[in-house]
Amino acid sequence: MEILEQNRRQIRLKLAGVLALCGVVDFIITLALWMLDPAAAVLGGLLGGLWLYFYIKFKYFAKFEDNLKGQIRDEILRELGLDLALQELKIDNINSHFDGKITQISKFGLFKFGEFTACDICVRDKDEVIFYGILIRGRVKSNIKPKKEILNSITSYFIDDEILSLYIATDSDTIVANLKTPLNESYQIAKDNIQSIIKEIKQLEV
Repeated sequence: MEILEQNRRQIRLKLAGVLALCGVVDFIITLALWMLDPAAAVLGGLLGGLWLYFYIKFKYFAKFEDNLKGQIRDEILRELGLDLALQELKIDNINSHFDGKITQISKFGLFKFGEFTACDICVRDKDEVIFYGILIRGRVKSNIKPKKEILNSITSYFIDDEILSLYIATDSDTIVANLKTPLNESYQIAKDNIQSIIKEIKQLEV
């Protein structure tokens, strides 16, 4: 994690340099267009500088930022002695829970705890998001009734052939990591979130 944090800081410094470069580009474009139309010059310079900044950021640094979530998750699982949730989630597994409207599922596996797995999922009906939050799945031996609200979020659940699917509509990721936030902060928040999910799973175990 220390090496990862050093890399994050170095990239932040590079992005500061990129931002300065974009400021220069902004000035040049504005100056070049000023004689034609001052309003267009300001707008063109601003849009040109922003376009260059985000182009460089996403082309050269997006992969590092995308990998942060997985690396933080793996480190937390090692610390807590948990296994990664590797079970595949198919549309057919949960489509009936959404009236057969699912066209796409995006999944980020979190962990396995006992008979249960937890993951972040985004369920879509074409271009519309119909669910975004946590899915907990596992075998249950009795007709349990999970709480209507977990982690300050509304829940819904289904039991199919003794398999519980518990949806927690958090509307956010369990692990949030980006270049602007120190990794120790992201790590602690993510760890607290995972421990809170485990606490709820323990109440589901028979």
